[in-house]
Amino acid sequence: MQGSYDLRAIVLSFLIAWFAAFVAIQLAGRVRSATTRRTALWAWAGGAAFGLGIWSMHFTGMMAFRLPQPMMFDVRLTALSVLPAVLASVLALYVAGTRRRNFGQVLLAAGFMAMGICGMHYIGMAAIPFSPPATYSPFWVVASVVVAFTVSLVALHLLARFSWIGNEPRFGVQLSAAALMALGVCGTHYTGMAALEIAPNAYCLTATGAVPGEHLSLVIAAIALLYLAAITIGSQRDLHVSEQRFRALVDGAPGAMVIVDADGRISLANVEAERLLGYARGELVGRPVEVLVPDRLLPRCPAERSRFLQVQRRTHLGGGENELHCLRRDGVEVPVELGLSPITVQGRNLVVASVIDLTERKQAEDRIARLAYFDTLTGLPNRSKFQLRLEQALAQRDPDGFGLIFCDLDGFKEINDSLGHSAGDRVLAQIAHRLREGVGERGEVFRFGGDEFIILLPSGSPTRDAGIAEELIRRVAVPLWMEGEQLGVTLSLGSVRHPEHGRDHDQLLKRADIAMYQAKGAGKNVHLRFLPDMEASVTRRFAMLNELRNAQELGQLVLLYQPIIELRTRRTIGAEALVYWDHPRHGRITPSTFIPVAEEHGLIEQLGEWVLEEAVRQSATWRARGMTPMKLAVNVSSAQFRDANRLRNAVDRVLRRHGYPADGLELEITERQIMTDPASSIATMTALSDLGVAMALDDFGTGYSSLSHLREFPLRKLKIDRAFTDQIDRDSAGLAIVRAVVELGRNLGMQVVAEGVEREAQVAPLLAAECAQVQGFLFGAPMPASEFERRLLRPLPA
Repeated sequence: MQGSYDLRAIVLSFLIAWFAAFVAIQLAGRVRSATTRRTALWAWAGGAAFGLGIWSMHFTGMMAFRLPQPMMFDVRLTALSVLPAVLASVLALYVAGTRRRNFGQVLLAAGFMAMGICGMHYIGMAAIPFSPPATYSPFWVVASVVVAFTVSLVALHLLARFSWIGNEPRFGVQLSAAALMALGVCGTHYTGMAALEIAPNAYCLTATGAVPGEHLSLVIAAIALLYLAAITIGSQRDLHVSEQRFRALVDGAPGAMVIVDADGRISLANVEAERLLGYARGELVGRPVEVLVPDRLLPRCPAERSRFLQVQRRTHLGGGENELHCLRRDGVEVPVELGLSPITVQGRNLVVASVIDLTERKQAEDRIARLAYFDTLTGLPNRSKFQLRLEQALAQRDPDGFGLIFCDLDGFKEINDSLGHSAGDRVLAQIAHRLREGVGERGEVFRFGGDEFIILLPSGSPTRDAGIAEELIRRVAVPLWMEGEQLGVTLSLGSVRHPEHGRDHDQLLKRADIAMYQAKGAGKNVHLRFLPDMEASVTRRFAMLNELRNAQELGQLVLLYQPIIELRTRRTIGAEALVYWDHPRHGRITPSTFIPVAEEHGLIEQLGEWVLEEAVRQSATWRARGMTPMKLAVNVSSAQFRDANRLRNAVDRVLRRHGYPADGLELEITERQIMTDPASSIATMTALSDLGVAMALDDFGTGYSSLSHLREFPLRKLKIDRAFTDQIDRDSAGLAIVRAVVELGRNLGMQVVAEGVEREAQVAPLLAAECAQVQGFLFGAPMPASEFERRLLRPLPA
């Protein structure tokens, strides 16, 4: 057999066996003095003590045995191995402790004791799943049985004949007999270990139900020691004397331990318990257990103690609603978990409590909860925490209801894009602080995600909610300084109230979100309260979005062409391609209705490229038929314009595919598109101009172009918005604006087109203003390609 022994573990195993044997001998004395009815009780108590001691000694001895590979134990066989040790010990102590037993009976008891010790040992060894299986030397097996029988016979004979004078114990003889019993147990164990033969390449299987030997040994030792401690307390008449005898054992137990009697007084506390609770050595003994109970829990203490004493099984308290706190000497509460073992000894009820300090676990749980329920950037409770709080508010059924305000920052994306996400994070943190200050004690602020926040307002009224919303708008609108720049951030808010606008979580959130988006659509930086028609509008937009996704594949999108006219000759010199939607139920839908939906939901780039492709293809077809070449104008969306590379590549690809001249194509953009980021806009327009494509500025005059920027943009055409031409024949101010724009265009080398010409009366003022090109219903509404083709082929009126 390959292996070595740890001397300290050998000594410890002997001491455990000695202590168990001594406790069993003491209980054997109870057998001598007990009534007939209690004789069996004390025999079983002592037998269980010695049996557990034998069992514990075996596995402690296994800790002394060192193999090249770790040992594993089968839990079921390990548990089974305790039975022969306990049964044999019960029989042996019954014989030794009862008067008038002859030598033959002692001899029989010694035989049973030897069988119990050996049975426990070899069943315990069988619990180690060696592969290949271990074998045993017959000689050493027989030797181990002989040792167990011989020593048991001598020890039981001493007990039966010499360990009591009357009913008074002779402790010297008892200690010697206990030592002999311990030697017998240890001798059997180590002789039996000598019989063990293990192959050099053997190892322990890690099958289901197998546990590491060191862990199992510690558990078994703890069980045996706890039982021995408890049975020792019960076997003594004076608890104070009992404490002195086994304090060293209790002090050696892992973790804190406190023993409380039925009167609620502390009989014993080990060193670890006193350290945990801040008391000096022995200071807790004799004190009422209430000194460890916080004031807020004192009313529950008598009832709880009584309940624990009535439970005849091990009870664990801790966690959830039963989480307990002990009061330290300095007044600090310590979260603990208690393992309670109520026992009855000589008619006295006691509780053995093992105390586990939960402070570190609670701190870890708090950190986890902080991560789970709070936003690390802003410090606000997060979306998960909001879900819990909303469910609580719904469950409370406050007759005044409660309010929800959904908030979203306006223009936050531009901050992230221009200054970077780090600056954006700092902006969010400052906005969160302003929101928290603005709400104060009137409600709770949560970060819902991204640049969205939600505010829960208990009780109150719609008027109160509106007042808070307006205050938040004012606070957020105060300029921020970031990266040396002054930033303007605004807030759009939508609010709902429970139960007026919904009775469940999803409905309230959806309607608050709808109201917030309506506030954005209304110009931003405003608060809107939810109204029923808002939901209907969103439903219509959602239905439109779903149908729009398939409109192109179903052939429902059509291009119409509106003529661009040379005003003096009234000759068609170009066309603007406009996309319309021929809906099967709603008829023809104008671009102003569905283009915003496409832009909002990421469909506009695909749609814009289809328009470009179809318009260039059609114009190339007209040219191929010999029709007079003309300028073709196509609108470019904001999303297309932002992705400069994709737009340039799409234009270049379409021109090449259809062999269309670049100077025959005009791309129209609006003032708002180019002024969002002027530097980037100049780069995009320059890249397109390098292809030979003309750039036109649509709706001129309605945005916020500065003349300095206008000079830098590579534009070839300005289109005057219909807002200035509509009343040009009746409004001198409108005429003055048109004159100024025409003059500006001439000086910058740009052509000027007046849009919205619908009446003949508008023609003369435009001619007087020297506006060369016009567009409007007077000269033709947007029309299909076939109709526009017939128009081109008709001769001009004389």
